[in-house]
Parts: sequence; structure tokens; C-alpha cells
Amino acid sequence: MLLPDCMSDHGPKLRICVAVSHLKFAQVTAVTRKDRKGNTNRALHYEECRCSQSLAASNGLTLVSESLLEEPSVESTEKKPVVSRHPAPYPLVFMRFRPAWAYIDGIREFGRFFCQTTFGTQELADRACVVIQETLENAVKYSSNSADSELELSIESDGLSIEFSVSSLPEARHLASLRQELNGLQTLDPEQAYLAAFVRASNEPDASARLGLARIRYEGGVELSMKEESGGRIRITATGKL
Repeated sequence: MLLPDCMSDHGPKLRICVAVSHLKFAQVTAVTRKDRKGNTNRALHYEECRCSQSLAASNGLTLVSESLLEEPSVESTEKKPVVSRHPAPYPLVFMRFRPAWAYIDGIREFGRFFCQTTFGTQELADRACVVIQETLENAVKYSSNSADSELELSIESDGLSIEFSVSSLPEARHLASLRQELNGLQTLDPEQAYLAAFVRASNEPDASARLGLARIRYEGGVELSMKEESGGRIRITATGKL
């Protein structure tokens, strides 16, 4: 798998870390290799191992509480969800990567697999795909081109609800329209907002860019919120019931 131009030979620009309690830890880094003809190729190196507290800490991760996740047996993997109830949301997945279109499909499919495996429901897996696809597309499209522009995706759950959060560094000129769009969505129920977004997109070509936000809310079965953070970053959070 070749990497997009945003990957440089000076070091990895993509780093995906996933910590799920005592299950497994995975890290993906960019590596440079030479083939038999001496040509330099960039590829992804995938490393998976059993996760420990020290390993997670060395990678800037906090492990999920043992009380939240349970190691499923072979017999019960397809019948029982992995996550049990907990009084507060716990982090399940954390990813950090450059805002590149090439990553979206792979991360979306990982989200599908993770939700299907963890929660044991295809319906949630399909909703997760919509949320991850649309939030990342918006984040990539409006992200700054600065060297420190990175996206962060996290998934959290308390066993009753699920939260998808995407943090990005957008161009400042897009913030006002994003605020306005999110505020407008809250004035209508999800289905009405989705239909209204379709009508507007057919009449105003530039409005199609925000159709994804209405789709997230309707097809993803979530509510959206935005938080402005330090350094010009914003965090879009989608929260819904399991």
C-alpha cells in the first residue's frame, strides 16, 4: 500500500494507536523501504501486540477500565457485546493522523469492524460508518494546510451511549459558516433537517458541502455539538444511543 504525497521520508505523518483494555494494541507507522531495483517505496508498517499499562503510557494512551470491557470467549463473541455498562464514558479508540483523503475509507471500515465486534450489532456498525465518513470528510476538506494540522478521532462509550469525536485545525474563514450550520440543524428534527439540506443543496451548489452534517444526525442517529479549543482547533462530537 503506497502512501499519499503528504507522507514524507523524514518521519511518519500517520500514527494510529488503538488501546482496548486488555485486548490488543496496534500501531501503524510509515516506513521507507528499497526494492530490489533500488527504488525507494513508502509503506505502512502494522504492529500488533498484547497491550499493557506501560506500553499504553509510552504511546500517550490511557487504557480502558477493566470493568468496562470483558474479554469475550470464542463461543460468545458473536452473541454478546464486549462493552458492559459504566457510569461514565470511557475511551475505546484514539487515532491521530494527517488530514488526507486517502485515509478516510480505511478508517471508516475500521470503525465498522470495531463497532460490530465490540457492541455486537450491525445497525450500530452502519451508523458508525456514516458518522466517521462524514465527519472526517468535512474535517479534511476544511483543514488548514499548516505543518501542525492533524486530525484526531476518538470513540467513547458508557455502555448505554456512544460518542464519536473529531478534532481538527480548520481554516479560520470556515468557522462562522460551520457554527451557523450546526445551529440551524438544532432548530429542526433530524429528518426535517436532512430533507431541507437536500433541497438547499439542489438550489445552492455551495450548500452541498454541509449536507453531510445533516446526514450524520439523521442516518447516524446522533446529536452534534462543536467545541472551540486552544490553538484554533475545533472538536465536532456526535453522541447517540447504542
